[in-house]
Amino acid sequence: MPKKPIITSEILEESEALERLIGARERATLHDVLIEDIDPNPFNPRQDFAVEDLVASIREHGFIGALDGRLVEGRVQLGYGSRRLLAAREVGIDRLPVYLHDDWDDQQMLVIALVENVQREDLTPLQEAASVGQMHKNLRWSVREITRRTGKPKSWVQDALALFKAPEDVKTMVRERPDSIRQARFIARLPEERDRQQLVEKVLSRELTTAQVVEVVQAVEKGQDVERAVASLLSPPVVKAIEPSVPAPAAAVESDSALGVVEGPAVTRRAAIPAEERLLDPRPILRAVRDQLRQIDTGHLNTLEPRRGWGIRKLLEEIIAEATALRDRLPRPD
Repeated sequence: MPKKPIITSEILEESEALERLIGARERATLHDVLIEDIDPNPFNPRQDFAVEDLVASIREHGFIGALDGRLVEGRVQLGYGSRRLLAAREVGIDRLPVYLHDDWDDQQMLVIALVENVQREDLTPLQEAASVGQMHKNLRWSVREITRRTGKPKSWVQDALALFKAPEDVKTMVRERPDSIRQARFIARLPEERDRQQLVEKVLSRELTTAQVVEVVQAVEKGQDVERAVASLLSPPVVKAIEPSVPAPAAAVESDSALGVVEGPAVTRRAAIPAEERLLDPRPILRAVRDQLRQIDTGHLNTLEPRRGWGIRKLLEEIIAEATALRDRLPRPD
């Protein structure tokens, strides 16, 4: 008996967000529709699709499942599944099963198109931002509503929406370096193009972390010059050695007192100890660790596989515990 082929989850079903939008199909009717009578969703902002993987899957497994759409002037408009439609056409399939919803209006079609779009894993940050921006602008959804509808973390939605509204120079930065979307959210707050460009250059050259970008933007918003703010962050910290003080020899104190030099408590002198034995001030190191930790978006932990997310949280807890213990051991200022 031949081995049963494996069917990917993408062929079997759509995302959970789309399933929530479509519902139980109680009012929909299933039809076997000629593929030449089917059109993709006209409200989908994305028109370029790579279908090679789906073509290979359909050739091996056939077309699995059904799509959803509506009937408009004798033609079927799909709510989602543009890639599957194109792949089926390339394979040469004549008919597709489609659930037709007679209560779907243009608003519902737009909602489905936008929600489907942000579920794609091959979108660029700018394409994701365009979809989120349309949800906010055309559908008038708040950040909370977009988060609920798409299942995305709130921070992801805020970053995408900020990028959608950002000036073109900031969008160009993200286009060149897609992982800079978090920095883009803060750089876009600066009204002066000259200030933004200086930060863009530093981000593209990877000279500034996200936490440092935030500090610079906040400093500029308070009136500081952007060059000076950047320079103060990029200057290496001065690490001073802590040299314990010891009482001066009694004879020396008496001699100084006799000359009328010493007033008040006895004079103390620095102990001459080898440099390698001096204690380094740990505060600059702790600040550097803090800046790195600030770049972690803990909201994304909820999207990870449970065991992996738990492991990251556990590691963060251990780091916090170690830092707290070190802080408690430091001498307190008088």
